[in-house]
Amino acid sequence: MTSRSAATGTDQVSDLYDSFGPLLSMIWDDNYHFGYWEDAADDSSIEVATDRFTDVLIGRLGVGGNDRVLDVGCGVGKPAVRLAEATGAAVVGISTNALQISKAGERAEARGLVERVTFQKADAMETGFDDASFDAVLAFESLVHMDRAKALREIRRVLVPGGRLVLTDLTVPKGLERSAGGAGKLSSLTSLDEYPQVIADAGFVLDELVDVTDHTRYTVPRITENLQRHRDEFERVHGVNVDDIHNATISSDMDVADIGCLIAVAHRPGPF
Repeated sequence: MTSRSAATGTDQVSDLYDSFGPLLSMIWDDNYHFGYWEDAADDSSIEVATDRFTDVLIGRLGVGGNDRVLDVGCGVGKPAVRLAEATGAAVVGISTNALQISKAGERAEARGLVERVTFQKADAMETGFDDASFDAVLAFESLVHMDRAKALREIRRVLVPGGRLVLTDLTVPKGLERSAGGAGKLSSLTSLDEYPQVIADAGFVLDELVDVTDHTRYTVPRITENLQRHRDEFERVHGVNVDDIHNATISSDMDVADIGCLIAVAHRPGPF
């Protein structure tokens, strides 16, 4: 999901999700990412649509029971658990938010996956993992919170030669120039046309780039609708003003309903 603290530091992002995470779980789902609907006539629930998007990425990872996968920006662990159950791969999820790591661990335990799915607090731009320690990396709508170039170089470092990266990223609404920068703006958003160079500059070979905005564009209207439906309950339970969270997370210089979304698949050069 989008935030004003994109690319402004891990502490700000972590603090944001202390409030924003519980709100998302209430108005959206424990998948902290966009949903994937087939078209305007698709009336799938939020849970179905977000799980569908996870499955779209799982299919592109191409991993199995002998593989180790890093989930960069794991949220509360729903995609990581789904990935492990679908493929048999071992998954390590990282987040800068301790509450998310705790909840993700509880999810893995509840599913009987603690030996195969683990979570730890770590900065995706400096993970501390050994070189070439993962067969694949999933970055599900998380790079928007980071220095994208630095995060991608770190991902390349921890991937084995030939290892695959599958990510989603948010893109600038068509016809709107990206903000020149500054705190409080979604200045880290890039465009679909720029993405091949973003990938190449990080030392990856781009295998696939697809604009999925036509499938994800139904996300923001549903979030807005559910926000109004649940705001009183959220404020009563959590003692946090929803408008304050909204103002802290949504950039004022663009219509978030028009934000695009892409999938990129790339690999670290080297023998498979």
